[in-house]
Amino acid sequence: MAPMKRWAVRAGAGAGALVVLAGGAFWFGGGYDRWSTDRALTSACDGVLPADGIRAALGERRLKTFDDRSEGGLDDPATSLRVTCGISREHGENTGEDVGEGSVTVTVNGVPTLDREDRRYESLYPDVRAGSLPPAPLGQGWTGVFATSGSGTDAEATTAVLLDCVPGRGDLLVTVVVDVGGNRGDIPIDNPGRRTAFARIATETAANASRRWNCDAELGETLRTAPLPVNEDEYVAPADAEGTCAGIAARGKTVTRVWESEGGTAPYETCVLGDTRGDTSHVATAYYGPYAEGALHDYGERSGDPGPMEAGQRSGVLGNGTYWTTAGCPTDASPAFFTFTAHRDEAGRTKADRTYALATLKTFAERSAEAHGCAAPAEPSDSSDSSGSSGSSVKESQ
Repeated sequence: MAPMKRWAVRAGAGAGALVVLAGGAFWFGGGYDRWSTDRALTSACDGVLPADGIRAALGERRLKTFDDRSEGGLDDPATSLRVTCGISREHGENTGEDVGEGSVTVTVNGVPTLDREDRRYESLYPDVRAGSLPPAPLGQGWTGVFATSGSGTDAEATTAVLLDCVPGRGDLLVTVVVDVGGNRGDIPIDNPGRRTAFARIATETAANASRRWNCDAELGETLRTAPLPVNEDEYVAPADAEGTCAGIAARGKTVTRVWESEGGTAPYETCVLGDTRGDTSHVATAYYGPYAEGALHDYGERSGDPGPMEAGQRSGVLGNGTYWTTAGCPTDASPAFFTFTAHRDEAGRTKADRTYALATLKTFAERSAEAHGCAAPAEPSDSSDSSGSSGSSVKESQ
């Protein structure tokens, strides 16, 4: 072989080796993982995810998408917008490091739901995963709630943000659930920096969604902090309640303490009543906007039974013994929906139990409706005949 040809062969082999080495460095140095993660974060959920916030929650190594799908749009006359996606961590395949489980699940819903017939057997909107205690209003210019379930490093955070779009566009509901486990789960959820980082994923996603689908909603402030929902030790006597339980009366040993969140204009509110042992005895819940629409759907169409208001009634008793009433709200397509659940079988309830339930529902609903600028709720009724919902088997969601 001529010297010139031998030199060319050696040069080509050297260049090939460099390419291989560079590729190996890119792969084993994490370059591929970062590229794959960037691609996932850019494409998932129609591109509305805040990449930096999700990286901060789940880490820099390889992330993958799951259940990424979308349908409809705010300007679609037949099918409501619904976009869902999830981002989760993968094990460190190249290093052998186990980074543990962890995920961010996002749902963007147009409100109200237009294609309800297609969703007869499912909920219209994601639940607020608040466990058995009240979620906290998000505040800072945002209409929404922040909730946790579980405890310590195993807790899961749910942030729901409701956007009021320009006239003719309906609303947007953005729900984000952050579940961070493994060796990144060593910081408890009551750490204010961590809570705020999780809630910001939702508010930043909501802002991106507003631009993406021409919602043009008025947005809140950049979150300075995220509220910490009440915990089991933070109950007060009914007479001292000033938030969602304000005005509710004590009752013997059955109602001696309450758990509440701050009053305000959150689209989902609860007041939890407990007995002398700390067990839950009653729960009052207020649903507005999509949550009212979703609750009415669950109690009626989804259960297969006649639902509340189907016979024109505005209050009554559900088949599972839950008392309910409604109130008209000027900015919502669905009326506000209020329920009061007693943790005692209907057969064992006395006349005094029913009287207390009706009075408490009335107090709770009136306070909440007034704070939201809604009309006075209908007078609660204990007649199952007036509810139009006898036989409903769907349980109250918490």
